[in-house]
Amino acid sequence: MTYSGATAARTAREELGQALEALQKDPNIPPDVLNVAQNCAQAVGQLFEAEKAADETAGKAAVKQALGSLSQTLALLQDVRSQHPGTTGATEAIAKVMGVLFPLTSAPSKFPPAGSIRPSTEAGTGAGGIRTSLVPAPAPYDGPRQELEANIGANTESNFFVGFSGEIAEGGVFIATYTSLERNTPVSVLVTLPGGFETKLNGRVRWVRDPMDFTDESEPGMGIQFESLAADTRELILRFIKKRPPIFYDE
Repeated sequence: MTYSGATAARTAREELGQALEALQKDPNIPPDVLNVAQNCAQAVGQLFEAEKAADETAGKAAVKQALGSLSQTLALLQDVRSQHPGTTGATEAIAKVMGVLFPLTSAPSKFPPAGSIRPSTEAGTGAGGIRTSLVPAPAPYDGPRQELEANIGANTESNFFVGFSGEIAEGGVFIATYTSLERNTPVSVLVTLPGGFETKLNGRVRWVRDPMDFTDESEPGMGIQFESLAADTRELILRFIKKRPPIFYDE
């Protein structure tokens, strides 16, 4: 028995390999670009494991690991300050590869309603020149909010998530819980990070993993879409993402 997604994994690996080669052409590669290249190389290895996987379980696990590495890479690309000719092509290639890989993984069991924010490749400009389209966010909300907590560490089920743009401000935080709220519910989340760092963020419930959905292998919980991020909060989250890949999520 072989993994049914092996052909897609090979296609993605080859595409990513070309982007990695472009990043590594410069012998004096800047440190921030080197971090991106290292993450790309890690994803290439994970896709090779998926390609050679003996069964569905091993193949899907390797693809999920690759998606995690690539979502972290996109987030790192948001913070690259060095001028390097390979970064634009790498961003485009990574977004393309993630589009190939995402259908191979289990999507959340419930989806957000029409009108929620969704990165795509149709209009606007995102990281590295990627064209993105964002449906306008809801009007500012000043009413009561549900109070939630998200304790995020190196191995917690709760974690940050990003979409195809890789921009954390357009993503949010996944809270692992068996108690769910209705989609679009306004919430205030106290996020606690290692080292005693904490920040309070406003958002809305964007998607839900139903604990009674036995076809979904992922931990049940809720994805909270950020309504906005202050610059210092974004930097704090980016520092964490450099250590632990965020979840990749797209409707």
